[in-house]
Amino acid sequence: QQITQIIQTSTEPQIMLSKIAQELGIKFKAYACLIVAGIGPTDRLQAGLWRADTNTLIEPNTKTQLLSHPLVKEILAGTEPLAICDLEGTKNWFEADWLKEILPVGAALSIATSFQGTVNGMIIIGKSEIQDWHNSEKELLKITAESVAIAISVAQLQQQTQITNKYQRLLNDLSNVIRHSGDLDSLLNLALGGTAKALQVDRGLILMLKYNDPLYKSRTRRTNPKAKAQVLCQWSADDLPSSPSNSSFRLAECSLCQQALENAPQSLAIAEQKNLEKIPAIFQPETMSAYLMMPLTRSHGSKHSKSFVLGFLVLQCRQSHSWQADEIQLVNWVSAQVSTAIIQNQALHQVQSIVKEQTAKLKWSLDVQGKLSAKMRKQIKQLRQLNDLKDDFLSSMSHELKTPLTTMKMAIKMLRQPGLSEKVQERYLNILEQEWNRENNLIKDLLTLQELESDKFTLHPQELDLKEIISDLAQSFEEKWHGNKSLTLAVAYDKDYRANHDSSESPLMLYTDSESFQHILDELLLNAGKYSDPDTTVNLDAGYQITPKGKKIIITLTNYGAGISPDEQAHIFDKFHRGKGVTDRAVPGTGLGLALVKSLVQHLDGTIEVSSNYVENSATFVTTFTLTLPQFKIQL
Repeated sequence: QQITQIIQTSTEPQIMLSKIAQELGIKFKAYACLIVAGIGPTDRLQAGLWRADTNTLIEPNTKTQLLSHPLVKEILAGTEPLAICDLEGTKNWFEADWLKEILPVGAALSIATSFQGTVNGMIIIGKSEIQDWHNSEKELLKITAESVAIAISVAQLQQQTQITNKYQRLLNDLSNVIRHSGDLDSLLNLALGGTAKALQVDRGLILMLKYNDPLYKSRTRRTNPKAKAQVLCQWSADDLPSSPSNSSFRLAECSLCQQALENAPQSLAIAEQKNLEKIPAIFQPETMSAYLMMPLTRSHGSKHSKSFVLGFLVLQCRQSHSWQADEIQLVNWVSAQVSTAIIQNQALHQVQSIVKEQTAKLKWSLDVQGKLSAKMRKQIKQLRQLNDLKDDFLSSMSHELKTPLTTMKMAIKMLRQPGLSEKVQERYLNILEQEWNRENNLIKDLLTLQELESDKFTLHPQELDLKEIISDLAQSFEEKWHGNKSLTLAVAYDKDYRANHDSSESPLMLYTDSESFQHILDELLLNAGKYSDPDTTVNLDAGYQITPKGKKIIITLTNYGAGISPDEQAHIFDKFHRGKGVTDRAVPGTGLGLALVKSLVQHLDGTIEVSSNYVENSATFVTTFTLTLPQFKIQL
């Protein structure tokens, strides 16, 4: 009854099929429903698609792809519902990525529809998850298919009526232009654009032939006359590039034009052009498949009459297309009107061609100049950015490389002094070792960052006890901070972890790359220690969160001290970038640490965010880094 009501109230076949698809999708509690009509060789494809998440349309030119799909062939060949519980396990499903994009489902129930003993369409109902189909669902689909078959038949009739009306409107418009206007361009644009839109093709051209032998038109027609073809008018879909105005090529360079000339005054209809040899670039043969070339002749007589060919009206489709008799008839009538208009305005056309040619050249020159200017501005901007980056690098590296070297040189000089006690020698050796480690770590960070940016960094995931790693790091940093700023480190675990573990000694496991993870935590703690106020506490909170994509480990590190402005937050993870005032406060660093952290986190498929907010009634900011890491898939 609902389908019958939709048939009675809908005047647009596309809307009607989409509404029926929606009703079926809701009735079957499905994720998607596709109804396809026009599967016959002379039919035009119509499709109604409903999806629970979005509105998607199927282009009419996908008919060949759709009907050639093995799964569709299987559906149309049967009379009973075809139930597939697991499409991912069906080999045929993977033979058309575009079909998977419009129907991203896990299970499908389908059936061919038949009206008066002839298959006229099909229904595909899909559910997002893999599941079995019940017999009641199959019976319901089988019963529903009878009503849908009637709806498809009605949709085809509506479509044919609309096409007839569309053709008639085009013919009326052309007649009005011919009757009331002498403008050839208006007629050509209307004829080409109107015909292309009426037939729903992708591209159209009107070509004019200029013969080397002016007397050719009065002689017996030769097989391959010497002539040049010139584009007089063109139309293309919005997403297709246009060819330069007044483009031309020699007839001998185009096999399509030679065939069309030999076939004149009859049309040349090619459903799928596979041989791309001797097809000029103006036809865009790499993207176009179907061609219809209708000769523009001085006379449209019988098949055996000899006609002088003025040019061609060319229609093109990206997908293969079987040209229908009514389409060829329409193009033939339009071509007759265009031929008459061209003959009547030949002299005026020659003047207009010269003007168009000069205009096209000027436009091309301006386009080139504009592109060159834009390219130059872009290169200047890039050079400035590179220069700024170079300055930042040299400024940071000159300080961070020279400082350890100076300290090591001083320690070596002191060690050379005679009579030093073992305790003093050990102190200078410790200084040498510390500064060497500092220099080594800097070089190591540079090399690691280079490996990450060139995709040469290798991960070695393993199962880690997060609590154990944090405990070791906490002990190490508290020893460093105790004699420096008297900082303390407070470690806590969130309520979800505590609620699911009876003992505080229970491990918090993480499967990821150990070296990368420890480097991230070490750098974040080092950074927190640098910018914390003395006698404050650095808080490290760890836990996990269950998401539809799996368990994620979330670590937050909070410190109290100098803040980070919103402008600085946007660049804090950039290479060699250091915040304003850092140098003034003599805080050591290269600007590499957080950039390396960001790169490592991204290679672990994680995220890191920063926030810095002012504490009321205080000159202190609370700064928080939030690290989120997924669990790597454990390889069994």
